Amino acid sequence: MCEVVYEVPKAGMSYEGFVTILLTVVLVVLAVLTIIVAIVAIVGWAGFKDHVKSTVKELVSPAMEEKLKEYPDAAKYIELLQRIEGHLFFLGSVQSQIVSPPASKSVAASSNTAVQEEKAKPVPVPQPVTPIEQYPGEEQPNANPESAPPADDAPNAGPGHS
Repeated sequence: MCEVVYEVPKAGMSYEGFVTILLTVVLVVLAVLTIIVAIVAIVGWAGFKDHVKSTVKELVSPAMEEKLKEYPDAAKYIELLQRIEGHLFFLGSVQSQIVSPPASKSVAASSNTAVQEEKAKPVPVPQPVTPIEQYPGEEQPNANPESAPPADDAPNAGPGHS
């Protein structure tokens, strides 16, 4: 009952054990190498970005300065804006003179204050009146009961129902 289940290892190493150890070492070396490559990539990318920025600045700055010389400077734009505002003010004053009504004339003082307070009455404009026909049932009711037609006590059952 007390049997030993596993064998006691021999003095040498078996093939399976050698392959297992070899693959484990290869995986550890690959993991360390991957970590080193990641660190180098992060540091290298930051350096690469700085190098690209400085190179672009060196190449583009002279071309931009040359291109900007073709355009007028800011002082000319400010002068142009002031001239436009002057013309705008002139045109606004001309428009206000054209559009606004002339000044009203003052009325001389009168001894009769009712005349001064009296306002001009508008002249009524005659408008033609078109008669509208009445709808059925809207006719003038007969207000005089003596001239009204006689009312039957029996209801009218219609033709042929008497």
